[in-house]
Amino acid sequence: IDSSVVLLMTDDQLKKYLPSYDDRLAVLGYCRRKEHNPVGRKLKLFDRLRAKIKNKSDSNGHVSEREPPARNAQKNVRKVEIGWMHFREGKFLQVRTKKGGGTRKISVSKDCTKSELIAKAKDLFFPGQKNAEGSITDFAVDMTDFQQHSVDDKITVGELYEQIKLPLLRFYLTTKREDRSSDTEPENSSGSTSQECESRQDLQSSTLWDSPNTPMNEPENPNTVDFIYVGSSSVLSNTSSDVSLVYTTISMTDLSSVQELDAAIDVDVLDNSDTVTITGQVSGIETSSLDDTLPLFNESRETAKKILVLHRGQILKELIAHFCDESVMRDNVSIQVILPDGKLEKAVDEGGVLRDVLSEFWHDFYEQCTLGNDFKVPYLRHDFGQQQWESIGRIIAFGWHKEKYLPVKLAPVILEQAALGCVKSGLVDSFLRYVTESDRIIFKSCRSDFESVDQEELLEVMDLHCCRRVPTANSFEQLLEELAHQKLIQEPAFVIKQWSKVLAPMRSEFEDITAAYENLQPTSRKVMRSITYQVSMHDQEKQIGKYLSTFLRECDPKHLSHFLSFCTGSDLFLDKSISVSFTQMQGLQRRPVAHTCGCYLELPINYDSYPDFRHEMNKVLESNG
Repeated sequence: IDSSVVLLMTDDQLKKYLPSYDDRLAVLGYCRRKEHNPVGRKLKLFDRLRAKIKNKSDSNGHVSEREPPARNAQKNVRKVEIGWMHFREGKFLQVRTKKGGGTRKISVSKDCTKSELIAKAKDLFFPGQKNAEGSITDFAVDMTDFQQHSVDDKITVGELYEQIKLPLLRFYLTTKREDRSSDTEPENSSGSTSQECESRQDLQSSTLWDSPNTPMNEPENPNTVDFIYVGSSSVLSNTSSDVSLVYTTISMTDLSSVQELDAAIDVDVLDNSDTVTITGQVSGIETSSLDDTLPLFNESRETAKKILVLHRGQILKELIAHFCDESVMRDNVSIQVILPDGKLEKAVDEGGVLRDVLSEFWHDFYEQCTLGNDFKVPYLRHDFGQQQWESIGRIIAFGWHKEKYLPVKLAPVILEQAALGCVKSGLVDSFLRYVTESDRIIFKSCRSDFESVDQEELLEVMDLHCCRRVPTANSFEQLLEELAHQKLIQEPAFVIKQWSKVLAPMRSEFEDITAAYENLQPTSRKVMRSITYQVSMHDQEKQIGKYLSTFLRECDPKHLSHFLSFCTGSDLFLDKSISVSFTQMQGLQRRPVAHTCGCYLELPINYDSYPDFRHEMNKVLESNG
């Protein structure tokens, strides 16, 4: 029954449907209100929606006359972007802002043609008809679109906007130096110009003058070296201004994609890069003038020296980033460190810098990427994927090849599983050194006398290690082996798999990792045997030598590691001979001085007693550690 019908019904008729008098009154009141307001809120919304749809388009799909035309279509002037690309090394490369290029936004008429765009671009990039590259008359110029296709001479900017339908058009002024030597210089019989012949003659004469013993077929400077810088570009500001590059520079945008190129790219590519690579021959540098940077050594030009630039305190992530590129294993790598104040560390990497970097890297790795007590086990991090773990495996191999350095705090079963594919050392023994000291005591007590151990404490410890069975005297040894295999092999299985790709080819070198670990652990006896003194010493120097021997005998393993790190750069015993010499420093200047590159230790002789010597040595080692 519709509401309009209800109003026509009598009370007797409604009584058949609504026996209650109150209900009949309520229904009649509702129907009367609805009759006075026939259009509801929903109907009004639908009507508005229909009106909008009708106004937007007609039945043929054409735009309604009410829709305003596009604003840009009414304009006579449009904005465009203009850049500059210069031809070098066989292709056009965009010139960066620092070199006078960049991208400029200008407003031009919609009727503007190619010739007008070229004229405006010349005024922008060649103010006064010249810039750092030379005069505009020395170049062949053209105008290309954003796809580097030459623009049609007759087409206008407005027509291009209609064709391409982009919100903003970009054009490039291209310049290519014109070769006019054939018009101005006569050629000799070999096809070279006289100017080129004179240049070659000047070069040969200057080479013979500077190096009279150099043969004619070897004009290269013997004091040159090929090398690559990898790191912050600010490092290069500390180098000598006399450096001359025979080859140009190469830009890298990611440390994980470092590549050595046969043909170098122009220096402009470096402008917006955070990483600098220099490859090529460097000459004109005196070794004595490089106190704050790297000396050059006689090296073969066939092998480039790659210098990895690292920042102190950021070595963990930066070294991992460098070794993501597997080609670094084949390069002649040297390392330079940037101090926290931004200055280049005064050090020559003859092994000492690398040992120092490896020690800091693994110390940070133990703290940030492992779990465990005496022995550490890598744990999976969300920000470390396959590439990062492979990189760490390369660092293990690199440290072993270069300095016989191994991360001895890693459980040896992990390296055995990665390199050999099986576990040769004691799995349970490694596990007991992985757990805490209190857990280790309980486990050892259970192995010797199971009944003497507090069962509640044992169950609590087993639960902490996710054991799902109640241990008994007969099953405890098996449970311990299962827990050891879970913690040391199963949980780091992904890491072991990535390291295996790098360490498996070195299987023969890791046959006895346990012995290698033992050889790398510092002891007083090993360190004392590595100390060498000058042949002749007077009584005071001999007395200081005795002080040093007494100090080393008293040192615990932690202080021995600090002493080795101070003298050799490595916190492990790498069987490096430490040469001791003596100085006359007194007063506030008196202190032990070490040179890790050559493993030299300089000791003052002006100590009144052994406690005086020990106190000063401990202060130096603690500040260094």
